[in-house]
Parts: sequence; structure tokens; C-alpha cells
Amino acid sequence: MRNFKKICATIFAVSTLLPSFIFAENNNEYGSAKNVIMMIPDGYSIEIETATRWTTAEKKLVLDDMVKGLVRVNNSNTPIADSAPAATAMATGSKTETPFISCYSTKDGMPGFYDFDKNKAKMPLATVLEGAKRSGRSTGIVSTSNIQHATPAAFCSHYPNRNEYEILGEQQVYQDMDVVLGAGSQYLDASKRKDKEDLINEIKSLGYDYFTTKSEMDKTTSNKIWGMFAEKSMKYDIDRDPSVEPSLAEMTTKAINTLSKNDKGFFLMVEGSEIDWGAHANDPVATITDAIAFDKAVAVAKEFVKKTPNSVLIVAADHGTGGMTFGSTGINSGYDKTELDKFTNLVANAKMTGQKVAEKLDDNRTNIKDIMKEAYAINDLTAEEENLIKTADKKDLQTAVGKVVSDRSYIGWTTRGHVGGDIALHCLTNGDNLKTLEGTIFNNQIGLYMADVLDTDLNKLTNELYVCAREAFIKKGAKVEYSKASEDNYELKVTKDDNVLIIPMNKNYAKLNGKKVTIGGLAINTSNKVYLPQKAIELIK
Repeated sequence: MRNFKKICATIFAVSTLLPSFIFAENNNEYGSAKNVIMMIPDGYSIEIETATRWTTAEKKLVLDDMVKGLVRVNNSNTPIADSAPAATAMATGSKTETPFISCYSTKDGMPGFYDFDKNKAKMPLATVLEGAKRSGRSTGIVSTSNIQHATPAAFCSHYPNRNEYEILGEQQVYQDMDVVLGAGSQYLDASKRKDKEDLINEIKSLGYDYFTTKSEMDKTTSNKIWGMFAEKSMKYDIDRDPSVEPSLAEMTTKAINTLSKNDKGFFLMVEGSEIDWGAHANDPVATITDAIAFDKAVAVAKEFVKKTPNSVLIVAADHGTGGMTFGSTGINSGYDKTELDKFTNLVANAKMTGQKVAEKLDDNRTNIKDIMKEAYAINDLTAEEENLIKTADKKDLQTAVGKVVSDRSYIGWTTRGHVGGDIALHCLTNGDNLKTLEGTIFNNQIGLYMADVLDTDLNKLTNELYVCAREAFIKKGAKVEYSKASEDNYELKVTKDDNVLIIPMNKNYAKLNGKKVTIGGLAINTSNKVYLPQKAIELIK
């Protein structure tokens, strides 16, 4: 009996791991797609999805008929994910650790991450966006956060620290994407960057139509567009000025219309970034209204895929945030007899988020009752609720306002951090040869799926784009020096015979004997190792 149990356990373990191995080895198991759209509602747990559905006027989501399974979002080494490793898994097909952006992990130990190779630690990993670009497809990213934030960054940049926005942003400028829409101009501005590089001017010189308002976005007919609608991040959807900041749905529409001009197809990543931020603040209005705005953006992508053959739409969160529950300790009994509007009325009719309430309060917070009435039509604010808001630290004001709305709406929160629960997998395909991704999967299998339908071998591409430079050049008999070229700017200098090759970091070009040449990808330094495309290595004979 004891041996039988061991055999059963072994069979179960092998059957659990088998799909991942099959997936990684079989190319085109899922068919080939011309267009792939990946949409990520950051922090969107299944419970937030439920609360959002109940809060809509229709009591249903555009996403509802696309549900195909569950996604396990653990890191390579820990059970609860951060956006950086979770987005990396979806972008590269490989799990990694916090705070890595599309770089190989230094640690393993969790399911979904196999065959750990310590020699690859911190090595850049090719992304599906990079693969799509090299197939001739157009590429783009859309985000309501700064585009250098973890999720969008993971699809188009590489660094073992998600907080290095200036490095990540510089790499994005030189990735030759066709559409970039979101926020984060601060990290491109010469007056605010440590290296004093004017990346906004560089974007323009690279042929982009660069703009900062919705009206400019609407007017442009350029095939290369770069829109920055805020220095750091866009407003929550309910708080934004629609004449200045476009909605996520409007940005998605513009991105698809621009990218679909390419007959070879496109890859687009769209992030609803601030669902996560609202949940971190335990603000149900910010969380749910941004989730509704995201669902409207899904409607745009869904319509495109349904009418466009050989197209795929995948929607999956990176992780859950806040531990929201639809139902709280405030209603331990009678929950099954409580009508729906008791849970949803305040949020559905809200005029602003807790963040906007905090901004409208005067310095001494004497107008709390007036602003809470304006924001949520609360006419009976209790002394306890008023005191909660009045005495909150400035950084916690949004959470204090959110608690009042949450308690009155029977919405619970377990944390202001992330949670480790599975998230919902949504997938839609249009094509006789295309299969949907379904079942209970790991998040890196989303990346492998997209690579499969894009006909991209991510391992091969990684080996082509990210060669360890020092080793490769020394084998050629060259001398290699890494030094500071100017303020916070570094370069690799390679000399052999009469040839001098200068390669600046985070860019896609070099200078060979003073002449500028493209190198076919980015030059990246991750933890004292410089990685270059094979094309750059071949410049030295």
C-alpha cells in the first residue's frame, strides 16, 4: 500500500509538470497569428473582477465569455508575485524574481520554473515584443502608468531593478516600437534625467509624432506615435480631464488603428495600471472604476479580433492586490438577504476617487462633510468616519476615505500589498488554425503561447540578441574596456588592430571608427556584464 501511494504521487507530479515541458518543446502547437493583443489589468484579482461585474449597469463584463481558466502567478522563488517578475513571465516565457525586468532569475524553488541555470543569472531575456518586431510586425505598448513602470517595461526593456526608470525608459526609446501611449515624460526629460540626455528630442528625431494631449493624439495620422499624457502617471479614469487625458479605451483604439496599417500584423500590450494602485490604497472607487475602464478597452480589442482573421486576444492580470472581498466582517449575518445595491450603490454613483477627495480637502480638513457629500452623496457622515479622515496621515488619506466607502459597501480588504491567489485567464482567437490557451496554467505559459502563435523561438532570439560581450570579443583577440563616457552614461570600448568600436549602453547603435552603425538591438549592462546582439559582436573581425 505504501509503494502504491508513492507511485500515485510520482504519477501526479509528472502529470502536473508535463504540460509545461510539452508546451516549451512543441512549436506552433497553437497555430499562427498575424496579430496578438495582450491586455493586463494590473492587480485584478478574481474578487475584484466579481465586484466590478456587479457594479456595471449591465451586471456583466466584456470579459465574461472569454474566461478560459486560471493562472498561477508565483515567482521563480516565492509564492506571491510582484508586477516585475509576473510581467516578465508573460513577456519572456520565463519566471523570474523581484525586482527583475525581463532578466533571468538568480533563484529557483517554485513550480513553473525548471532547469535553473545559475550561469544565466541576470541575463536579459528576449521578449515576445522583440520577437514580433523582428518578424516584421509593428509593436506597441499602452499604459495608464508611466511607461517605464514594471509591466510595460517588461515587454520592451531589461534590467534587474524595476525602479531604474531612467535606464528602462532609455532602452524603450531605442526599441523601435511603433506606438507608445501613456505617461512618464519626466523620465525622458533632459532637465530631470541624471544623465541630462534629451530623450524627448531623440524620440522626435527617430521619426515619432510626439504629443501630450488627447486632441493631438486624435489628429495624428503618423505610423509612429509617442504620446505622454502626464509626467509621472495618468489620473484614475473617474478623475481625469477627458479633454487632456484619453481613456484607456481611446488609447487602445488609436494603437490598434495605427498598428493595423502594417500588412504583416502587430503585437500590442495594453495595461490597465491603476486598478492595482487603487487596490493598494484599499480604495474601492479607484479600483472598480478603473477596472470598468479597462473592460471598455477590452471591448475595443475584442471587436477588432472578432472581425480580423488570424488574431488573438489574451487578458490576464499579473497578480491580485489588496485582498478585496465582496462581503466583509461588517455583514457577518444577513449577507444572503442583503440587496445588491447595498454593496454597489456608493461606488456605482461615485463622482471621484479617495485620492481626488484628499486633493479637495482644505489644509485643516474642515470641509470633510462637504466633499464626502459631493463625492459619494453621503449625507450622514458619522463623527467616527469624519475623525478617521481628519486624523489620517496625508499619505494615508486615500485609504481612510476608501475605508468609509468600503465599510458602507460591505467590501473587505485583507492587505495593502499583493495576494497570492490564482487570477482569471481570458482568451479569444479568430482563425481556423488558432487554438485558445486554457486550463490552469503558469503565467510564463502565456509568454510561451504568444511566442508560439507569433512563430518566435524565444530561446534562439535571446541567444541572438544578448551575447556576453566581453567573452565574445576576447575570443576574437580584442581589448575590451568599460568606462563612464559622460555624466551617468557608460560605454563599452573594443579595440583590435586599427579598429575602434564604441558602444553606448541602453542604445541600439555603436560607432565603428567614428562611423555610426546599427547593432540590431540593445546594448545592456546587467550587474557588471554587458550583453550585445550578435550583429554587434560581428563588427569586430
